[in-house]
Amino acid sequence: MRNGITAERFPEDWEEDVACSVPPNLVIEIISPEQTFGQLTAKARDYLDAGVLRLWVVDSKARSITVFYPDAPPQIYMGDTLLIDSLFEGLELTAEQVFNQAGITTIISSS
Repeated sequence: MRNGITAERFPEDWEEDVACSVPPNLVIEIISPEQTFGQLTAKARDYLDAGVLRLWVVDSKARSITVFYPDAPPQIYMGDTLLIDSLFEGLELTAEQVFNQAGITTIISSS
C-alpha cells in the first residue's frame, strides 16, 4: 500500500511527482468537539461517492468506531467487538484497544 492506496488502484502511467487522482482505500475521521456524528455521516456519502473504500468515524465520547462501506450498511464497533475487514488483510483490532492505546479513558458521569 502506498499512501493508503493499494498499488492496484493506480493507473499504469501514474508518476509519483504529480498529484494523485486515486482516492485512498481508507479515510479516518475523528469527531471533534464542534462536530456531530450526523455531520460526519453526511460527509461519509461524499467520501464513498468519491471512491473511498472505507470510512472510519471515530467517536471518543461514545468510544466507538463506525465503519462506512460503499456497498453495505455502516457497522458500529464498540468495546471488545473485533473489527476485521477483508480489505485490510491481517487487521484485527477493537475500539477499546484503539482508545486505550490513544490514552483516552472512560469518562464516568455522575448523576
